[in-house]
Amino acid sequence: MHRPESILPASATVPGAGSIVVERVASASTVLTARASAPLKLLVPRPRGASAWVYAATFGGGLLAGDSIDLEVRVGPGASALCATQASTKVYKSEHGKLACQTLSATVGESALFALLPDPVCPFAGAVYQQRQRVELAPGATLVLVDGLVSGRAARGERYAFTSYRTVTEVVQENRLLVLDALTLENTAESNIAERMGRFDGFATAVLVGPRIETAAAALVESLARQPLRSPDHARNPLLATASPLPGGAVLRVASEEPEAVAAFLRTSLAFLAPLLGDDPWARKW
Repeated sequence: MHRPESILPASATVPGAGSIVVERVASASTVLTARASAPLKLLVPRPRGASAWVYAATFGGGLLAGDSIDLEVRVGPGASALCATQASTKVYKSEHGKLACQTLSATVGESALFALLPDPVCPFAGAVYQQRQRVELAPGATLVLVDGLVSGRAARGERYAFTSYRTVTEVVQENRLLVLDALTLENTAESNIAERMGRFDGFATAVLVGPRIETAAAALVESLARQPLRSPDHARNPLLATASPLPGGAVLRVASEEPEAVAAFLRTSLAFLAPLLGDDPWARKW
């Protein structure tokens, strides 16, 4: 993985490489750099304001076998930034086991806010996908990071038909590892992915940490702790959610039989982000 200090120069032409730099300039969060090379492209609908917004996308609407996306983000002291996607990240079928991968490396300065809110990854049948994310937080920095997965094109009979899905998320706070979360989904001789995932087709993990959202994270932990695992009539809930406390935040996990329900739950649970970002990041999507 590239280190955060290696923000790419203007002449960089590495395929799939990109860099985003957001700084606080004249009392506003401002995009100073948004640079990418194919297949990655960066869209900047809000380059300056209470927070700066950048959307990551790919030419062709998804990742092909052999594609490698390497995005570096720097949010300067006191700045606020949103990085999201226009739609789910589709991962197409792999030929000969070739890997499609994404790497994100971010640094968040003192008293800064970084919201990483991509739509879920949707691996097609035969896809081989790997993802690694590392975020380093300075003192007083705030992070909201969402990582989601859907079972694939279930309506086309491709429910958990991908070959391999691997993801690792690291959050480092003041040089101390705060979160290390990893998931590997592959078929084995003992069981296949669909059997292990059961009835659920949508999953998401959200890491919430930092002084600007600490109260909201604690309220979410308390609220979910009061909810029963089963509905009053003892039927199986179509959606399950839990939140575990972290120092200064929480880790939220949600699973549902309907991917759309996961998205709706996250939008409601993370509604506290709207005033921090200057607008609802989901308002024009769902």
